[in-house]
Amino acid sequence: MTTLDWGIKASLLAYVRRMPDGSVEAGDGATTTDAGIRFEGVGGLAFRGSVALTGHGGMLRVTIADPAIVEAEGGWLLEIADPDDPSSRLAFATIAAFDGRRASGTALTQDGADLFFGPYALGTAIDDPVVAA
Repeated sequence: MTTLDWGIKASLLAYVRRMPDGSVEAGDGATTTDAGIRFEGVGGLAFRGSVALTGHGGMLRVTIADPAIVEAEGGWLLEIADPDDPSSRLAFATIAAFDGRRASGTALTQDGADLFFGPYALGTAIDDPVVAA
């Protein structure tokens, strides 16, 4: 079975886990690993599962679900289910290079940065996803 191993942003996951009320909860086909999150493959470069990052007495709540690596004009994108409309897709990050297994140069799009309400800007580097068989 194919999986997607992705740390999202290792420093963010570590920050959330250090909070007294912080939580990184995976489900729906995703599991937590030492390196981040593992999402189950559903075919091609599409994956299922979700991770909810919560803390700060409920002021922090970010859900990342059902990632997919898709070829786009001029490169690659990392899409997720739109948290406001799970039937829609949101271009979360751009990928500078992808060889079918390893991505490199992964950076937030404006829509991806907006999910965090301020601490990250367009172009912020995030962890590169890795597809494993």
